[in-house]
Amino acid sequence: MTEGTRGPVRRLATGLDRLMAGTRYVGCLENVIVPQRDYVTQALTTITRFGPHTRLGLTPSPTARLWDWEPQQVPTIRDLPADVADNGTAAVLEYIRRLPVPRSPVDVYLSDRHIAFDIDHGLSDARLYIDCITALFDIEHGTSSAWLRERDTQFPLGHALTHTFGGCPRRLRQAWHEVKQRPSATARPSSSMPAGTSNASCAVEVVHVDDAVEWEVERWRAAHAPDASRTVIWLSITRAALAHAGLPLSDTVRLVVDCRRFLRPGDRVNANFISGLNVLAPVERPANAIGAAVKADLEAALPLLALTATSARYLAFPARTSRDRIWQPDMPVQVVYSDVGRLTPFESLPWIPGQPRSINASLEPGAPWDISVFSGTIGHERSVTLSYHDTVHDRHILQEAAEAIRTDPIRLLR
Repeated sequence: MTEGTRGPVRRLATGLDRLMAGTRYVGCLENVIVPQRDYVTQALTTITRFGPHTRLGLTPSPTARLWDWEPQQVPTIRDLPADVADNGTAAVLEYIRRLPVPRSPVDVYLSDRHIAFDIDHGLSDARLYIDCITALFDIEHGTSSAWLRERDTQFPLGHALTHTFGGCPRRLRQAWHEVKQRPSATARPSSSMPAGTSNASCAVEVVHVDDAVEWEVERWRAAHAPDASRTVIWLSITRAALAHAGLPLSDTVRLVVDCRRFLRPGDRVNANFISGLNVLAPVERPANAIGAAVKADLEAALPLLALTATSARYLAFPARTSRDRIWQPDMPVQVVYSDVGRLTPFESLPWIPGQPRSINASLEPGAPWDISVFSGTIGHERSVTLSYHDTVHDRHILQEAAEAIRTDPIRLLR
């Protein structure tokens, strides 16, 4: 029995969920064999009615402590125009971002080879898109979905803190002191926007890195920076490409960290559970040095404490949490980098033979003059998305950076 058969349900929103409510991200698969629209509608109805733990049916609000869940509030489905779909993922993402229509908490866009979800970030991070797509195809194939059956862990943040620091209070004090010394790396997108900046100026550059180039980078990592993660390597590549193209970048990159890594085994969080980590990454700093610093911060669980502080601060002082930076024309560009890693569940999806398997996402920059980067792999094919405002940044500069990432990433590591 699903929760759709019960009475009205309200869900307690975390501080991070409320902080992110009202901002959006768009995830898009390209070259997948898309089920018929009627089937997608039926599958989304099933997912929604399983309960608020799936996040579908919830109405996000930055001001409400309790969010209403309505099992009848199934995501809106729209068809992508053929001419938009024919122009590829970048055109699809920009079309969705710029479309002047009212937005539901989740809107779904379909073509014969694209499945895109436009999601209110208050509902969850990228995990929601991944889980929805996986469940949609599981339902089609009659496969049981653990995500639908299993509920969220209650008080996951407290359990994660106890699991991580419970046996070592001194380690907790040291890590907390370190977090307090650093500027906040988790911020709601700014509302202080340069003139001419709006949804109509949202732009993306999409990069597909084939498996041959991905393996070339992997061999370089093994030879020159074996202790650096793939995330750090591609962060370094992307940042170098943007700098070489002529963008005036800040010396720090905000790395998005999925804090589910700190959960107890078996715990589950479907709501937002991410944090930001400020990484010192000037162009001249070697990838292995960046990797060592990131590894130390992760081992100290600094992102988990930053998540705790952000969530608590927003619950206590919601009006004071978002501090807009005022735009200046010569202000350095902050890069926000998010890497979802290898998406193993997507490898078994029904892909169109002979076509690239692509997963891309348009993310809102932390401020209108900043750039958000999304990266993920399906098998050994990597997708990279650069999100920006084309009224702030020259599109040709971003295209130059994207081409360098696609064709010669090794040069950017040297």
